[in-house]
Amino acid sequence: MRCLRCQGLLIAVLMRDMGQPPVSGWHCLLCGATTDPGIEANQVKHSQPIHNRARPPGSSAARPGKGHVS
Repeated sequence: MRCLRCQGLLIAVLMRDMGQPPVSGWHCLLCGATTDPGIEANQVKHSQPIHNRARPPGSSAARPGKGHVS
């Protein structure tokens, strides 16, 4: 299997967390990315980019006199 981040080789690993049952997942030998079903579910849930209301680079500055304090 290939890593989605770097196309490196993925190996199967058993991940353990204190007090939780072990979970099988994948670890990339090249970039070190680790994934499991829980991580993948969270990435799908949060995959949409967040748009903000900032002006794009190169746009004109705010109009002087409107809310400008000297």
